[in-house]
Amino acid sequence: MKTSVGMRALILGACAVVCFGLFAFKIDAVVPSPPTVIVSVQTHDISGGTLSYRWLSSDGTIKNVNSASTTWTLPNGPGLHFAYVMVQNGLGGFAEGRIAVNTDTIGTAPKTPPPQTIAAPPAPAQQGDFYRSVVLEGFHSVGSYTHASYAPKVPAYLVDTTLGTRYPSSKNVLTDIRGQVTIPGVPAGSSYALKCSFDGGITFPDCTSDTGQIMLSAATSAYIATLAGPTISGSFTLADGTPCGTENEFFGVHIGAKATLLDRSGHVLYGPEPGNEFGGYTFPINTNARAVRLTCAGSKPVVVKINGNDLGHTVLPGVIPPTIVTMSATYNGSPAGTFLPPPTGLPSDALTRADGYLSEKGVDSRIGACQYYKAVGAVKGCSANGGLFRAISFEDWKRTVKIDKYATAGTPEYTAAYINKMDLNLTRVHKSISYGPNQTAAYVCNHLGPLFNLVTAQQDIDTAVDNAVNDKDLVACVAMDYSITPGVNNGQPFIRFLIFGPSGQLSPSVNLDGRREKFVPGTCVVCHGGDHYAGKFPEDGSGPANVGGHFLPYDTGNFEFSSKPGLTEADQEEAIYLLNQNVLHAGPTPAEQDLIGGWYANGHTLDKNYLPLSWQGQGSIATSFYQDVLARSCRSCHVAMMEGYNFDHYQNIALGTTNNRFSDVGFDMAINVCGGSNQIVRDHMMPNSLVTFNRLWLTYQNTAGLPDQPAILASFYSQTCTPGILP
Repeated sequence: MKTSVGMRALILGACAVVCFGLFAFKIDAVVPSPPTVIVSVQTHDISGGTLSYRWLSSDGTIKNVNSASTTWTLPNGPGLHFAYVMVQNGLGGFAEGRIAVNTDTIGTAPKTPPPQTIAAPPAPAQQGDFYRSVVLEGFHSVGSYTHASYAPKVPAYLVDTTLGTRYPSSKNVLTDIRGQVTIPGVPAGSSYALKCSFDGGITFPDCTSDTGQIMLSAATSAYIATLAGPTISGSFTLADGTPCGTENEFFGVHIGAKATLLDRSGHVLYGPEPGNEFGGYTFPINTNARAVRLTCAGSKPVVVKINGNDLGHTVLPGVIPPTIVTMSATYNGSPAGTFLPPPTGLPSDALTRADGYLSEKGVDSRIGACQYYKAVGAVKGCSANGGLFRAISFEDWKRTVKIDKYATAGTPEYTAAYINKMDLNLTRVHKSISYGPNQTAAYVCNHLGPLFNLVTAQQDIDTAVDNAVNDKDLVACVAMDYSITPGVNNGQPFIRFLIFGPSGQLSPSVNLDGRREKFVPGTCVVCHGGDHYAGKFPEDGSGPANVGGHFLPYDTGNFEFSSKPGLTEADQEEAIYLLNQNVLHAGPTPAEQDLIGGWYANGHTLDKNYLPLSWQGQGSIATSFYQDVLARSCRSCHVAMMEGYNFDHYQNIALGTTNNRFSDVGFDMAINVCGGSNQIVRDHMMPNSLVTFNRLWLTYQNTAGLPDQPAILASFYSQTCTPGILP
C-alpha cells in the first residue's frame, strides 16, 4: 500500500496527542460486518532464545495469540486504527511494533451504540498536597560517565519535623521502578524529613539530602535527590546497553533484572533485589560480601566479583532485543497496512525510554485509566484487567455537554482548523461551546499532519488541512468539559478528559509520540496542568475525579494554517479569539488569564510579540529567550501549571533565582533540557513532547533562518547547551 504524506508523518513520530473529534454519519438500516484484516510481523533475533508474541489494538478486536500472525476485526466507520505486537526472546530482550490500517476506503458505515447516561459515583476529594522525591543509593560508572543509582522498592515514609506527624500514618510507601516516592495527603507549609529503609524495613534513617518540598501536585518535576550513603552499586544491561526486560504499561508487562548479594561461599546475604528501570542496582555495605549474582529473565546468571563499592557496568553477553523487521496487514488478500516503526535518527533519540516523552508527570496503567473514567462518569465499571464496562460514546458525551447538533438554539459554537506544528504536528479541528462560567466544553479531532520537517511546504499544509476538514485520516478525538457533577468534587466545577477513537468509542489510551500508547489521565495532564494528579491514578478507585486539569490557550504562533479561503489564519483569527475567551470560562490558571489578556490587549488579533510585564526591561537576551524559546517550546504547557512553573513570571526562571519548585533554576533548566548530569531520570526530559523536543534541537545552527533555541537558552543561562552533549 502506498504511503501517504500524512502517514509518513506518523512514521516520523508526528502522530501524537490529544483531542480528537468525530463527525456525523448517516446510519443505514442494515450495517454490514466491519472488515477483518490479517496482521503479521517479521522478526530477527540473534540471541538464541525462543520468540513469543502478544497482540493488542487501539480499537476493534484483535486475537491475542502467541504467533507471528493474527486476525484483527476493525471497528465500523472510517479512520486510522493501530495494532501492536510485543515480541520477546525469553532471555530478557523485548521489542514492540505498530501497524496502522486506514478504513477511510475499506471501512463500513459507522454504527452508533444505544444512548447511555452514566452518573459519576461520589469520588474521593483531593486529600491534601503531595510530597515527591527521588531516592538514590549511590553512584556507579558507565564508561566515562557516572550515573546515580535510583532505588526501586525502597520502603519510605515522611515525618513532620515540627509536629512529629507521620505520612502515611502507619504503613510505608515503596519507591517505584525509577526510584521515585510519592506520598499523598501531606499539608504544605511545614518542614519534613524523608525516612528510607535500605535493609528491608528494619531501620529507617533520614535520607533527605535537601530541605524537601511540598507540592500541590506530585506530578511536577521538583525532584529532591536523597542519598543512602555508601553502597555497593552497579548496572546490568543487555549486550547492546538496553535494559533487561521491559516496563510496558500498555501490555501490562513488567520484567527486569535482579541482583543478589553473595558471601565467599556463594550464600545469599541480601536479595534477590529488583534492578531499576535503567539497569542500576544497589546494596548496603556488607563486609562479608564477595560477589553479586545478576539474573535477567531466562538467561544464564552473571556473577560479578566485588572490588570496591562501584561495580561499574556489566552486560549480559550475547543477548540483545529481537528486531522487528516489518509488519504487514492484508484485507481480502491485498495490502492494507502501514508499518510504523518508532521515529529514529532525530534528536529525540536522546531520551531512550519508550515511555519517556509525554510522561513527565506519570505513566498510568490500563486499570488506573478505567478507574479514572469511572470516577468522572464515563464508564459504569471496570474488569479485573481494566476493561471498560458500559462506556459512553462520543455521541453520548456531545449530548450531555450540548454541543454540535445537541447545542441549545442560539448558543454560539466556535471552530478552527490548523496544524499544531510546534507540539504534535497533527492537523486539528477544534470546536468549543460555553453556557457560562460553570459549563464549557470543547473537543479536538486530530488527523494526520504533514511530513515532519523543520520548515513545512505550504502545499503540504494545505493538503493536510483539506483532509482534516473533509473528515479524512482521523486518528482520535479528545474531549474536555468543565462543569459541575452532583456529588462529585464537593459540588465544584472541574475538568475531565475523554479520548474517543475514530468510530466514537471511548478509549483509555492514545499514542501521542509514535513510541507507545499511554493512558489517561497522565497522557493528558502532562500538558494540561494536573494540579491534583499524584503521579499515577490509583488502581483501587481511591483517586479523585478532579485531577486539576486546565484547558490550554490557542497560540497561533505555534500553528500552521492553510492558504485556502476560509482556512487562512486571517480568516480564523476571530474564531480563535473566541475559542480563547471560552478558555477563560473553564477555570483558567492565573497565568492563562494574564497570557490571553496580554495577547488581546489591543483587539481581537493575537499579539505574537507579546512580552509579559515581568520580562520587560530585562534586556534583549531575555526578550529573545521568552519570545523565541519559551513561547515556542515551553509556554503552551507551562501556562497551565502551578505558579512555580509559570515561566511568564521572570522570577520563576531567571538565572540565580529560587522559587518553590526549583532550588537552582539554572541548574535545573540545564539538566532537564541540555542534560549532562548523572541524574539520568531527568536528563533531556524537556521539552517532554517528542515533536517539540526535535524542533527545539533542530534549530541549532540551522540553515532555515530560524532562531537558534539551544544557543539562546545557553546565552540566557550562561551555560553550554549544544547537541554535542546529547548521548
